[in-house]
Amino acid sequence: MKTIGFPLHEEITAIDEASALQRICQRHTSKATIKVRDIEINPREQVEIATLGNYGGKFIRIVTDGPDEAQLATAIHQQLVKDQYCDY
Repeated sequence: MKTIGFPLHEEITAIDEASALQRICQRHTSKATIKVRDIEINPREQVEIATLGNYGGKFIRIVTDGPDEAQLATAIHQQLVKDQYCDY
């Protein structure tokens, strides 16, 4: 199991992350969950990932489990950095 955590920007851009995160998850065999406190967001589910914008300024964790867990966690983090949800 691999976990990385970081804060989201206070103000989050209005970019829909659902399709990008779904593509990332499809390329990996590991399972991923984005956690905000006690809320779990499945990056494979468009409806769930749409709620990520509600957590500006909050600390999130990306938790992955499986054979390519480090690559999946890194890919999700890099996508969020690219779309200015967070810093490196």
